[in-house]
Order: sequence, then C-alpha cells, then structure tokens
Amino acid sequence: MLTSLTVENLAVVEQETLSFSPHLNVLTGETGAGKSILIDALLLLLARRIPPGILRSGCERGLVEALFAQGEEEVLLAREFTAERSTCAINGRPVAFSQLQEAAKAQLSIYGQRDHTQLLAVGNHAAFLDLAAGTGPLLLRLASQYTELRRLIEARSALVAKNQVAAERLDYIAFQLDEIDRLGLPRGGEAELEERARLLGAAEEIARRARELNETFYLGEESIHARLSGHLHDLDFLRELKPDFASLAEACQQFHALIPELARQLGALGEESVGEEGELDDIQAKLLRLGKLKSKHQTDLDGLLDLADRLREEHKTLSGLTWSIRDLDRDIAAALDAYAKTQQEIRALREKGGGALRRQVERELARLGMKHAAFPVQVTQIEPTLENIGERGSDRVEFLFSSNPGQPPGPLAEVASGGEMSRLMLVLKSLHSSETDATFIFDEIDAGVGGRTAEFVGEKLRQIAGGNQVICISHLPQIASFADRHFLIRKEFRDGQTFSSARPLEGEARVHELARLMAGSVVSDDILAAATQLLSRSRG
Repeated sequence: MLTSLTVENLAVVEQETLSFSPHLNVLTGETGAGKSILIDALLLLLARRIPPGILRSGCERGLVEALFAQGEEEVLLAREFTAERSTCAINGRPVAFSQLQEAAKAQLSIYGQRDHTQLLAVGNHAAFLDLAAGTGPLLLRLASQYTELRRLIEARSALVAKNQVAAERLDYIAFQLDEIDRLGLPRGGEAELEERARLLGAAEEIARRARELNETFYLGEESIHARLSGHLHDLDFLRELKPDFASLAEACQQFHALIPELARQLGALGEESVGEEGELDDIQAKLLRLGKLKSKHQTDLDGLLDLADRLREEHKTLSGLTWSIRDLDRDIAAALDAYAKTQQEIRALREKGGGALRRQVERELARLGMKHAAFPVQVTQIEPTLENIGERGSDRVEFLFSSNPGQPPGPLAEVASGGEMSRLMLVLKSLHSSETDATFIFDEIDAGVGGRTAEFVGEKLRQIAGGNQVICISHLPQIASFADRHFLIRKEFRDGQTFSSARPLEGEARVHELARLMAGSVVSDDILAAATQLLSRSRG
C-alpha cells in the first residue's frame, strides 16, 4: 500500500509530501485547489507520456516519489522529469520506464472518470463473475488442465516441425549410412584390408619366389627333396654305426618328409597372392573411400561405425514421428474433453451466479441513486477448441448495462458514463473482491450524488478499506466523514503565483472542513453541530 507521496513542481504544487493511512483516505478542498493533481502525479508512474504543461511554470524539473510498503519491505518508485525527458528509479536504482510501470501497476488500482480499463475490458468480466459465483476450485482444476493442454500442444508442434524436415533429414541419414555401410568393414577391418592390399601389391614377386623355392625344394630334377631321397639309406647306415648320430639323421628324415607340405603351401601362396581379377583395385578404392570418410567426419573406422549406429537410431526415431504425433493427438483429444467437462461445471455456476450478481449490483446501484439501472450478466457458451482455450475457459462473459428504463442494455464501453462506471466499480469491489492490502484510488466517484446516496458511497468505500487502502477525492461531507485520514487541499496566491498545499485534518479543523462542505463559505453554529454529529455517526 501507499505509505507516502512526494510531489515537486507539478502544476500548482511546489513541494508536498502526504503520509497516508492504510485504510480510507479522503482528499477535499475547493474546486481548482489541486486535488486531482495528486492523482495525476501517481499516473506519471503508470503512463509513459508526460502531459504538456504539467511541469510548474518557471521550473526546470519535477519529481514524483511514491513509497509503498510490502509487508516489512518498502519499495520507493520515483520519476524525475523535465520538459524534454524523464528518468525512473526503483529504490534509488535507475530503471527503464517499463520496469517502473510494471512495479506501479502491481501496487495501484486507479478508478476515476477517465480510468476504467479494468472494467471496460470484456476479458476481465469473467474474473468479477467468478468471484461472485465461487468457481475458484474449478478454475484451479481448469488452469491445471489448460497447462497440460498447452504442454501437449507444444510437444505436438515440436514434433510436427521435426516431421516437416524429417523427410529431408531421412534422405541425408540414408546417404550417410550408405557411404559407411558400402565399406562393408567390421571393427578392426582396416588393418586386414591394408594387409591384403600389401599382399596383392607384391603378388608377382611372391609368385616368382614361391615358384623358385618350389623348384629348388621339390619340383626340380635336382631338387633338395630328390637329392635327399637318394641319400636316406646313407643316413640309416650311419645311424646304425654311430648311435649318437641318430637324432640328426632323424631330423634330416623329418625335413625330407616336410618338403612336400612346404611345396604345397608355396604353391598355394603363389595362387593366393594373385587374387581375383580386379580385387586390388577394389581394395584400393575402398581404402580411398575410407580415407575420405575419416577426413570428412574427423574420426577413425570405429568412430564411423559408432556414427552409423547413431544414425540408425535417429532414422528409427524420425521414422516413428508420425506415430508419435498420432499418439499425441489422442492425448490432446482426451485432455480437451476433460477441459470441456470442467468448463461445463464452471458454466453452470457462472449462469447461476450471474443472476445473483445482477440482483446484488442492481440493488446496490439503486442505493447509489441509480434506481432504474439494469446490469445483465451475459454468459455466451463457446465450445473449447485448441485455438480458444484459456485459463478461465472459452466461454465469453460480458456485463451489459442500462441506466434508464426503456433503454436496452448494451456493452459498458458504449453506454456507461464515467460516473456510472465509477459507481459500478465501487459496487463490484465492495461486493466481491479477492484483493487485500491493495491500494485503490477513486477520483470524483461522488459526482452527481448527494444525501443518503452519498452516505452509502462512503459506507462502500469504508467497506473496501477494511482490507485495503483507499484514497478518494471527494467534495461531499458524507463521504469525507468516513475517512480514517482526512486531507485538506488548499490553494493560495503569493507573488502572483498559485500554490497548492495539503495537510491532514484533526479535531476542530476537520469539523470545520465538513461544515464547509455542507454549507459552503458561510458556516453557522448549527452547521458545525451538524458536522460534528455527522462525524460521530460515521465513526460509530
């Protein structure tokens, strides 16, 4: 709530600081004394544009500082301005105007004949009705269902976006997989391929040498095998005569027996080294492709095979997007159905509560002097779709209004005057409000009322001030008498200039101001007695 307001060089106000009560504050004073300038000062915290001529004549700078209490914490909002520019601060720290504006909006609700955006906006009518209809628990459920629907819708949108590029991505994945798979290499296969390439590259030399060795050891007429065969009996003879020669003789015989196997393997090696026609070219081409892929992906063969595994998994995921979208469509349909059922329950309460709210508002408006006012509450059923859902449902709630008999009710923005809007807001806030510790500012809410109606306005303001702070500009004694703190705004002329000042009233000074409001400039003892009685009754 607003603890204090400091204004410097604003229109007729040179320098003034007001300290407010946490409950009902009323500002009174003669016409032109500067009561509304204090409201204009607060509006400078909410409106970006500095009105022309608001800076006091002859002054270079103006200042508005508003100190708010939030529990045990205090927040100081300040805006200093010249004719050309302004600077803003929160707790002494420079901020952009948008930050100052947001902070001020969180603290202030101003209701004057020019400031009814909250009630004029049809989108806010449901909130007023829901307070009266008691839809709170259902709205919490609906808000949770809305959040879940938004999550599902966003998840679906993300999948659809992926699916739109999936075809292109799938083609690219298939291309990359084909490059790797066409190598046909297992892990460690590069070394085997390189070894085979080396063998095939030396095939002619291997075949020549194998052939020569075969001739020497086995195939030639004078081969080692043939010549050794003719001397085996010599080895047997020597082994019988010389037993210690037996082991060497046996080794020579084993060697003789091994030569045919050696010849067979030499022949096979020659054949293997030749390979199939074009095999070497294929291997060299494969090694070349492998080298390019290793360079392209900055990895080795194992890394390429790991990449292929990841690509296959991604291909599987992307290929399943269509099914995932279908699953989400089913989940969204079920969630929307649950949302619609909750909205039906809310709709029933709203339709019932709308009738009760109409009767309450029309009764209160009659007490405010608007005996023929009509306040229909219109609930238009709109079935929820994914395009129109919200935290309060898709149904449209609108307050209609008519102040005169025979005049058909119409939208508030089209048929209600500023004074009528102020009284409507006063009634709605007094009947049903979830706000506490908020600051409400009512500017000229008593325009066009008097007598018992004015007293009823005062009672409503005091009712709202029971849990909130109310600041009200008034010219009626019936309203001023309810104030917890009563300020008198005065103007005086000095050195050819007008100055406005504010001071809180207590005791006799307050009684005299109430008497002035009752009778004007001529105040008699009877008027003073009536003012005293009015103040006593209002405090009772």
